[in-house]
Amino acid sequence: MAATEQETFYDQHPFDWVPSGTSEDIRSVVSAPLVDLIVGLDPHSLVLDVGCGPGRVLGFLARRGIRCIGLDRSRVSLGLAIQRYGRPGAVGDNLHLPFADATADVVISDGVIHHTENPQAAFAENFRILKPGGQMYLAVYKPSGRYPLLYQFPGAWIRAGLRHDWSKPLVVLFFRVPYFLVHFLRSGGKRTWAGARNLFFDYFVTPRVAFLPRNLVEGWCAVAGGRVLHYEENRGQNVHSFLVQKELTASPSRRARVPRAEGIAVAERPETI
Repeated sequence: MAATEQETFYDQHPFDWVPSGTSEDIRSVVSAPLVDLIVGLDPHSLVLDVGCGPGRVLGFLARRGIRCIGLDRSRVSLGLAIQRYGRPGAVGDNLHLPFADATADVVISDGVIHHTENPQAAFAENFRILKPGGQMYLAVYKPSGRYPLLYQFPGAWIRAGLRHDWSKPLVVLFFRVPYFLVHFLRSGGKRTWAGARNLFFDYFVTPRVAFLPRNLVEGWCAVAGGRVLHYEENRGQNVHSFLVQKELTASPSRRARVPRAEGIAVAERPETI
């Protein structure tokens, strides 16, 4: 898959499902460990939200007056974030971040590197821009639970149906409408059709997904000179999360160009929607 395909996908289908300015409890749209990290930050900290999308987390940082910069591969998504929250942003790729070594006090990677061509290299690149003593919040898809199965099936049917004009209405009728109704009811009527659509495409149609076990991620941390301060299994959810501190004696990580790590379950879709 070409590197530009994922960018095209998230330009067409930004992960935009939380209305800007919403009064919804932040813990219903941002994980509790990430909320706790942000709430405890010094306002003078520099936070880089790598893979910020339309700004779900960036908006929370901005409302708390914390210095932050958003970065995303999708110009459309980044444009929405900048327009809504007035924070600076940069277009960039997880594998080649446009920041110098040891730039950030905190790096947030909330459900991002599992969509890259090489999650291990993306992790190392994110860690490179973190200051010694700084912290990184990392959330990635776990290999257990229902999502790996759902992405394969019925996800395979959905992705196949979207490749042909004649079958796209069938995907809407038999998959998107039920998906919307479930989310509409579970949200108490708050989930919009557009919001459910963006969730649906991210969940079932996203071009690349890697399911990363805990021991593999912790191994990456050890190699990079990081210490896992907190691990959250998030039982019943699709992602597990890590709060990692960069050791004071750790040397800045080089831009990683390492082969794909063994033991990662990866699902890819070669065609462009």
